[in-house]
Amino acid sequence: MNYRDQVAVVTGASSGLGRRLALDLAAAGATVVGVARREDRLRSLGLPYRICDLADVPSYVDVLADVESSYGRVDLLLNVAGMGGIVRREMPSLETTREVLEVNFFAAYAGMLAVLPGMRARRHGVIANMSSDDARSPGPGAGDYCASKAALSAATESLAYEARADGVRLHVIYPGWVPTEMGLYAVQSGGLAMPPRPARRTEEQVSRLVLRRLGDSRVEINCAALPLVAPVFRTVAPRLYHRMRASR
Repeated sequence: MNYRDQVAVVTGASSGLGRRLALDLAAAGATVVGVARREDRLRSLGLPYRICDLADVPSYVDVLADVESSYGRVDLLLNVAGMGGIVRREMPSLETTREVLEVNFFAAYAGMLAVLPGMRARRHGVIANMSSDDARSPGPGAGDYCASKAALSAATESLAYEARADGVRLHVIYPGWVPTEMGLYAVQSGGLAMPPRPARRTEEQVSRLVLRRLGDSRVEINCAALPLVAPVFRTVAPRLYHRMRASR
C-alpha cells in the first residue's frame, strides 16, 4: 500500500507491537490515531491519540465514530491490543475469561463492524487483527486467551469473503513470539518455555512485514514459518504432539 495520506487507527499503541506499528505507519506517511488506556505513553508517541479501555466495547465504537467524524474516514484499522495468555500455571476463571474475550475478540469484532460500512461504500480500506499461533495450535493452560484469538481469526477470515467484493482487505496477523512486555512476562513469570529461535521475531521484523503485506490478497500474515508446522504435526501425530506441547 501507499500509506501517504491514509487515516489509520491502531489499538494497543502505548507499547509493544501496537506502538511499533503506529510509529512505522506514521513514518510511511499515514495519519495515525493511537488508541490505548495509558495516556502518558500515548502522549510520548507524538501522534494523535484517543484514550480508551477496550474492555468497554461501546466506548471503543464511539472512539472510531469520533475519528471518522474528525478525519472524514478510517482507511486502516489495526486491532493490536490484547490481554491474557501470560500466566500458564493458573486455570482461567469465568470472570477473567469474559474480560479476555471482551478485549481480544468483542472489541476487535465491534471495531470491524463499525468501520466496514464506510470502507465498503468507498471501496477502499484495510483491517488487520493481531492473532496468535495459540489460536490454531493451543498449548497447555490459558484456554481463555487461545479461545479469544481463535474466535478473532475465524471471524476475520469469514468477513473477508464479503469485504473482498467491495475492495476491502481483511488480514489476520500471526506475529510469532515477540519480546514485548507481554511476551517476556509469559516466559519469565508465566511458565511459558522460550520458543525456538525460528518462531521468534522482533517488533521491527513484524512491523516491516505487516506494512509490506497490508492490502494484498492473502488473509493471513504469517511472520514466522515454523509455527505453521504445528497444526500439521498435531493432525498426523496427535499423541506425540500433545506430549511435546505438555512438556513445554
